[in-house]
Amino acid sequence: MKIDYGVQIEPQFGYTYEHIKEAALAAEKHGFESLWTSDHFLIRPEAVDVNCLECWTTLSALATETKTLKLGNMVASQSYRNPALHANIAASLDHISGGRVYFGIGAGWKEVEYNAYDIPFPKPMTRINQMEDAIEIAKRMWSEPVANYEGKHYRVNTVSMPKPVKKHIPILIGGMGSQLLKVTAKHADVSNFAWNTPVDTYQKRLKVLKKHCKRFGRDYDDIRKSAGLHLALEGAEATEQAPYEKYSGPRTWNYNTPEEAAEFIKGYVDLGVDHFVIVFPYGKESESIKILMDEVAPLV
Repeated sequence: MKIDYGVQIEPQFGYTYEHIKEAALAAEKHGFESLWTSDHFLIRPEAVDVNCLECWTTLSALATETKTLKLGNMVASQSYRNPALHANIAASLDHISGGRVYFGIGAGWKEVEYNAYDIPFPKPMTRINQMEDAIEIAKRMWSEPVANYEGKHYRVNTVSMPKPVKKHIPILIGGMGSQLLKVTAKHADVSNFAWNTPVDTYQKRLKVLKKHCKRFGRDYDDIRKSAGLHLALEGAEATEQAPYEKYSGPRTWNYNTPEEAAEFIKGYVDLGVDHFVIVFPYGKESESIKILMDEVAPLV
């Protein structure tokens, strides 16, 4: 089983573009498969001086800075953009990057952002159903001359160009609730559980996903299993606070030796996970990426 790694960047923590670019170039240089950005507008209402770069804009810029690194959102909220526009943004970036895009999508959860941008915040089940409509629209936008879909919450009837470079952009769905896993079983190419989900919980939720796959006639093994991890490595200790930490207080990390980190990762590999998206301490992404690929990955 081939295992690959991605680095997760949280723009809401106050990253500058240059900082994110540095992490992306280090990831590509050292053999990481991908870079991911979260989809947020603000870390908290009182953080009036903390940057929060928009995810798709940031990924579009990175597409011109990199050559092989795959790019995705972990995960984009289905609520924040009209679903037809969202699908077109992803297809456009797929062309800009030469086919290196993941379409990471979730139901949405951060109510304070909905309120700040005057976006309706319905009940969880409604948001999950909206997400499924959004995925159905994206799949039609990417494959049909005229995308036509009439869902319960969203609908579309339009010509859609461009089509993705390779006809289909891999869809990653983030989350492990039972209702959400039904949508994952029907539509996802990759399923991500985050962050640092205990191995026994991860295993139980995979059993739920397998049950739903059987129900919908989907091959469980066709869905890649991805784990989101927070991981700090000895030799890449944080030396500066992220800008948002002035509002929350500094984060405490437990730093792992390469052997400890490898054992941690192998717990998920034993469950069939072959894709890891990792948040490293702020400001130490480049050093952490190198240590992981040089000292941890060979032990996994």
